Amino acid sequence: MSERGDEEIRAEIAAERDGLGQDLDALKAELRSLIPFALAGVAVIALVTFRKGAMSGAKMMWRLM
Repeated sequence: MSERGDEEIRAEIAAERDGLGQDLDALKAELRSLIPFALAGVAVIALVTFRKGAMSGAKMMWRLM
């Protein structure tokens, strides 16, 4: 049988759960700090895609004239 009592095991589990909660909070904070960079990247991709589409559309209109 285990030499540790129920209360010791429960205390260890509670301490581990608390540590995991702190790690999760730190991870969420890091992800929140990356959101502006992700949004900027998406905006750049959208702008490049729009400009490429607009340029090919303008070329097609020029050929039709």
